[in-house]
Amino acid sequence: SESRCEEIRKVVSSVSTSESLDDTSSPQNRALEWLCFHDESELPSNEQQKITQRYILAVLYYSLGGSDWTVDCDFLSAAHECDWFDVDTDASSVKGVTDCNEDLKVTAVMIYWNNMHGAIPDEVQSLASLEHLTLVGGPLHGTIPDGIGNLVNLTNLHLMENRLSGTVPESLSKLINLEYASLSINENLTGDLDFLCPLENMINMSADCGGADLKVTCSCCDSCCAATEHECCVVKSLPWADIGECFTTLPPELRIEGNP
Repeated sequence: SESRCEEIRKVVSSVSTSESLDDTSSPQNRALEWLCFHDESELPSNEQQKITQRYILAVLYYSLGGSDWTVDCDFLSAAHECDWFDVDTDASSVKGVTDCNEDLKVTAVMIYWNNMHGAIPDEVQSLASLEHLTLVGGPLHGTIPDGIGNLVNLTNLHLMENRLSGTVPESLSKLINLEYASLSINENLTGDLDFLCPLENMINMSADCGGADLKVTCSCCDSCCAATEHECCVVKSLPWADIGECFTTLPPELRIEGNP
């Protein structure tokens, strides 16, 4: 009913702007319409946390061109959103919402090589329990939302093989639990990533800090990639000769004394 929809709108207004909800072509408006009139689960409007989580994942679906996905991962089905995933038995892989905690809060979203297109929505920052975010091989465009830095439980952030642009937000320095970060093969992504170097739990980080056309600098990256060549080098463990075979140039901070 219209009154139920008004109540749902009030709930999701905590994570989306009024402008986006009013814009009939926006992923936010489409997600709201789906929740109001097409979601077979018909959540009661007073289930605020459940509505918010379901809404954010619907926004993600519409933002990333979900109707064109190779595998729909059961998004927008009547099932609980923790069951919005698909298992590829041939490749032994899972895509979609790949994990939730005992409170049914989403902790992992992994969508990769799935004919995605669009931009990462700001609403993702409100999945407060998220520990793993993989959106790989869209190609997605737009910027990395500044609010991702609010996902303090995040241990894995993989956004490689896209067409992301703009400066990598310094808010990511707040991700104190981050262990793995892949930002490489995004040829229009720019910035000095050394603000991520103090993150004590980081195990492996890759970015486009290699090749001739450098737009990213990173003195602590484990792998440096050349986005235009789609080529990466493991800088921390390979001898200089191997790195030289990968790249004709390497940032000065990654050069070893005595090497050319």
